Amino acid sequence: MKKNLLYTFLLIAFTAITFTACKKDTASARTSLSYNMLSDKTWYLDYAQTFTGTSVKTKTYVGQSTYFINFLKNLTTVDSDGINGTYTVEQINNQLQIHVQAITSNGSRLEYVYDIESMGAKNMVLTYATGAVTTKLFYSNKK
Repeated sequence: MKKNLLYTFLLIAFTAITFTACKKDTASARTSLSYNMLSDKTWYLDYAQTFTGTSVKTKTYVGQSTYFINFLKNLTTVDSDGINGTYTVEQINNQLQIHVQAITSNGSRLEYVYDIESMGAKNMVLTYATGAVTTKLFYSNKK
């Protein structure tokens, strides 16, 4: 009886240690990877899609002088409109987001949040919503 109780206790202890020791922090790994893929590149806006109900409007910037944004390794950002600020990448409710707090060229404070729809070494798709309108931004970099 004592032997069976000892085996049962050891099995429970081993199982508890195994399951708690192997827990991964996937949110941290995803944000860290996103920082690495995002930073120290110039991201050029290729085109934008605006969704209002069932209507989709696409505006292309390919081949034109266009909007760009730099996300630097020191967690600062600057864009072609002269907006400078800081950024963080966070995972909120299983959605990766870029949070930017910036100052415009005339000194106004600005805060915005992009949902990261997809991100690769050379392409990135960000979305944001304003009321019933959702905008999807398609970026690429030349690095």
